[in-house]
Amino acid sequence: MQYQTLDYYINPHALTLRSIGGEAVAIRPKTCQLLILLLENAGKPVSKQHILDTVWADSVVAEQVVFQSINELRQIFINEEVIKTIPKQGYVWLPSVTKLSTPDPKYKSNRHTIKVIICFAVITFAFMLHYSTFKQPEQSKPNKVAGSVVILPTQNQIEGNDHSWVRLGLMDQVIQRLPNNQAHGVLQTDYVLEVLERAGAPLSNVQPEHIRQIFTVSGAELIVSSKLSGSPHDYQLSYALHYKNTQQKGVLFGRNIQDVIDKFSDKVAKQLGEENSLQASNYHADFNDEMLGVAIDLTLEDNHLAAKPLLESIIAHDPENLTAQRLLINTLFDLKDYPAVNKHLMQAIPLAQKLNDKNELSRLHYLNAIHAIIEGDDELAKPRVEQALQVAQSNHDWLFMAYSKDLLARIAQHQGEYELAKTYYLEAKKHHQVLRCPVGESSVWASLALLAKKQNKLDEFNTALNKAKQIAKSRALTNQLKYLNTLNY
Repeated sequence: MQYQTLDYYINPHALTLRSIGGEAVAIRPKTCQLLILLLENAGKPVSKQHILDTVWADSVVAEQVVFQSINELRQIFINEEVIKTIPKQGYVWLPSVTKLSTPDPKYKSNRHTIKVIICFAVITFAFMLHYSTFKQPEQSKPNKVAGSVVILPTQNQIEGNDHSWVRLGLMDQVIQRLPNNQAHGVLQTDYVLEVLERAGAPLSNVQPEHIRQIFTVSGAELIVSSKLSGSPHDYQLSYALHYKNTQQKGVLFGRNIQDVIDKFSDKVAKQLGEENSLQASNYHADFNDEMLGVAIDLTLEDNHLAAKPLLESIIAHDPENLTAQRLLINTLFDLKDYPAVNKHLMQAIPLAQKLNDKNELSRLHYLNAIHAIIEGDDELAKPRVEQALQVAQSNHDWLFMAYSKDLLARIAQHQGEYELAKTYYLEAKKHHQVLRCPVGESSVWASLALLAKKQNKLDEFNTALNKAKQIAKSRALTNQLKYLNTLNY
């Protein structure tokens, strides 16, 4: 005996869900049991307690599992209103339900399926005839994503401290496993947090209006959101791939979180035109420490005094946590403790080289160059920033290629080499354009305006400043526009 509802067949013995065309639909066993219970009581409310007593009779669980499974069913039947919540009564299955005695209804012949089969056969024959007559070269792969790729923090719906690291940790693991190339750049975790702040979006529970704003203020061509639910040994990750005009949704299942992360990383990699994501074997899970998340929140609030001891504690416990090392260095910069900055840079750079962490190494070399500039030593700063640029180029790290060229331009400008500075600024702008980053491009135009001012070139100043303002206005970069309005000849 099986059930039919909408265009699906449900087998209560095998706990499977299939479309009317015979395609299997991924569904967790417990979620399928809940679906069957609702189908058996179609049109009548089923209480939360009855669901717990029936579906989870063999285990002690929190009520949250019911909400998660209900949400899973709504995701599976996403284009239909299938479940209505009645306050204080329970959940009602709304579509009609038919009981079938046929052992395998997906092969049942009826007028509809016969028409489908005939139609499919005709189309297939026509395609084969066309193909044999006008055979074309093998089609190329779909266009790859160009611009910035933004992986958002994961919404964690699993209670307990064991999974509190997921918000930033899962996100960061996926980011580290996605390769950059000539066409796109995957924004690193700390820069994503900056983009969220720029867009006025929260670190969790990002809404559609926030997604639209992220597209506006960044160069994002693809924004990836995700939500983890379930329970240990039965995890579910629902995700959405947001493009400017379209959206794709899906659900992944796994017995452990690493399995889910592997599947999720591969899924996003394929969207970027890659066969698979990078291997996770050498990945050091810096963000799997919840204390790091707290420290990041404090730094975002400019509370560096409170963040400093947390970061020092993380490093004492895990010396190879390069993210914590770099965040501590940034914090020490803000606190103007430059001897401590130098001390930690001398520890972190060899560690990044040893771990072959190019993302962190380029950032650490860049910070090392900044430290030399603060100390007033441009001659020392230049080779340091060139080291940062070299590492960034080897990793197609477009953001830090742009930052490094910008810093080289500032050094050249300070030394009176204005044409060289202009060349570096224009190269930095090209790197920002790969990421389609409006803030970076607007900032470079502002720098070119100030360079023109230094050379008493009024027309070049006005042209560059107007271009900077035009970008800031069109992309709703409020703070950038305020800064630009302070510039004058």
